Amino acid sequence: MSNRVALGVDVGATKIAIALINEQYSVSNRIDVASSASDGYELWNRVATATEEILEKTGSTLVGVGIGSAGPIYPKVGTISPVNIPVWRDFPIVDCFRETAHVDRITLHGDAMALAHAEHKVGSGVGSRNMLGIVVSTGIGGGLILDNQLFEGETGNTSYFGHSSIDFQGIQCACGRLGCVEAYASGPNMVNLAKKLGWQSASNSFVDVAADARNGNSVALEAIEIGSRALAVGLVNFVGSLDISHIVVGGGVAQAGEIYWNPLMKHIRAEAAYAGFLSELKVSPAKLQTDAGLIGAALGVL
Repeated sequence: MSNRVALGVDVGATKIAIALINEQYSVSNRIDVASSASDGYELWNRVATATEEILEKTGSTLVGVGIGSAGPIYPKVGTISPVNIPVWRDFPIVDCFRETAHVDRITLHGDAMALAHAEHKVGSGVGSRNMLGIVVSTGIGGGLILDNQLFEGETGNTSYFGHSSIDFQGIQCACGRLGCVEAYASGPNMVNLAKKLGWQSASNSFVDVAADARNGNSVALEAIEIGSRALAVGLVNFVGSLDISHIVVGGGVAQAGEIYWNPLMKHIRAEAAYAGFLSELKVSPAKLQTDAGLIGAALGVL
């Protein structure tokens, strides 16, 4: 058995996960670092410390670092500017990892692109020729498989559909645009919506909105209904424009189970019905759950 490993990095708005991934795609030595920070280099120092700790424990050969990050990303220059991590604007993440991990081989993908790659290779998308993989979490992003290949687009930001507008007179998104899918359908924005509708809770977690919805709370149920419909509209717009018949849904929100999944599927079916050619549209939950982004990031170098 080969003794080669990659360092996988999954940069999300809530946490940055770092771990070793071997050639059998198993994940070890994972450390999660909180993404909130008052300064970009304070956040990087936390990431660097975790990286050094992980690399000290490995007896294997490190072949490279694969980074999957919330967007926008700039692979040509190795920088990232995640919408929901304000302290990282044009942050030189590739150079930072090169210096800390002492390897030359570093790849940078979108986080949802990494999820799509992993799910297509070893998860729910195995066997699909064309597939959209999405992350529904603090932010919303997509990754595209076309003709069995990861499609990167011109700048590496393909399937940026969380910031496609579904209401040009709608509410303002964190990116500045009006009516983005993410402004209605992300976990935190469904929490905001529940509170606007009168949800009485000190919590800011979608986990608690989902729990109240399971207990029959009408406001929590309405927030999920609106958020899942917004996502369904964005998804059907996207797969309809490309004629793609498989979507794999990952991310923390999607792990809420039937209370989220059932309304999402109802709305996807209703929206897809307007385009007869989408009648065979298949929607699957991601199989790899919280490790999908790490495995997909590592696939960039393994």
